[in-house]
Amino acid sequence: MAKGAAAANSGKPAPPKRPMSAFFQYKKDMLDEVKKKNPDKKITELTKMVGEMWKKADEETKKKYEKLSEKNKEDYDTAKRSYEDEHGKIEKKKRNRKKEESEDEEEEEDHEEEKKRSKRGRKKKD
Repeated sequence: MAKGAAAANSGKPAPPKRPMSAFFQYKKDMLDEVKKKNPDKKITELTKMVGEMWKKADEETKKKYEKLSEKNKEDYDTAKRSYEDEHGKIEKKKRNRKKEESEDEEEEEDHEEEKKRSKRGRKKKD
């Protein structure tokens, strides 16, 4: 299912997206620069590098991104209230189907094991 497809099915527009944390905003701003300096690295390695940069960043830089994050949170809260006033409470996303399928398979396997055990028990009685 594509993004927003659930909203399209319900007739509601997609709810506002949650704001990024200070670190994720920093990562968004710094990732291209880090990629240019390290074109051979994987995204996981680049993210670790940005994480190290964040840890070493001065207080002024961190405060800048924390203020931005707080402002984005306030904007999100306003947009969320407006959305909920117009369209009702935002529904939580449904669980991942793959996880549900694997749980169903586990239940089936458990059920099959129980059948085998009960058959073994019957054979011993006969």
